[in-house]
Amino acid sequence: MPQSIYLKWGILLKVLPFTLLFCGVKWGIHMENLELWKFDRMTGSLFGAATFVIAFILSGTLADYRISEDLVCQLASAVESIQDTAFFAAVNHETYDSKPLTQTLTQILERFLDWLKDDAPALNFISAIEELNLQFASLEPHVSGPVLSRVQSEQAKLRFITSRMKLIRDTEFIPPAYVLLNLFLVGAVIALLLTSGDQFSKTLVVSGFLFTSFLYLVALIRNLDNPFRYGERSCLAVDLMLLDGVLDRLRANLQHQQIE
Repeated sequence: MPQSIYLKWGILLKVLPFTLLFCGVKWGIHMENLELWKFDRMTGSLFGAATFVIAFILSGTLADYRISEDLVCQLASAVESIQDTAFFAAVNHETYDSKPLTQTLTQILERFLDWLKDDAPALNFISAIEELNLQFASLEPHVSGPVLSRVQSEQAKLRFITSRMKLIRDTEFIPPAYVLLNLFLVGAVIALLLTSGDQFSKTLVVSGFLFTSFLYLVALIRNLDNPFRYGERSCLAVDLMLLDGVLDRLRANLQHQQIE
């Protein structure tokens, strides 16, 4: 399936088989006269409460997702700021060799992307960030104090951003909230199955639509809550194209420096 279609329709395509199963169970319950009650205010209150809980958790996970997108931009900016400083020092001081610093930055991004995409150990890119200290020691004689302080602050930003990404990747948004979400989802599904209406065909269509909506939103929340899970585990993972572009530029710069 093309990536664009998967991103747009992936969740719905996963939900639709469950909708067909729900409609089949609903039809079987109707044929066996097992529907226990008709739609009333209490049933409507249950659906309203389920909608409120879903909206609350969706807003929280969506906010975290937006933060995750911003973290990728900040990470790319921090890496390129350090690289720009090394290039500046190399231009003004012929004795300074910027290749080791460029190579370390390349390793940081390579190991970081391997961790995100292929579940490589996080220690790999953490140790690469620590190696920047050795490169800054070589850089120090060729730059002023404020400039060195700035690149060290960018290193601290790298630590913070990667730690924040790791925390978002390894944890869920308020786990107790998911307990309440699942409780209301199960209650709403049971109510949809056991509630009857004046016209069964109309009840079946409305119930199937509500079931699809509830299940779709819950699946959407689960995907939003895993913005740094790649592969088939999430169809809403944060786009890493910006980091891939920075890595390509670092590799090109490193190759150019080696030729010179």
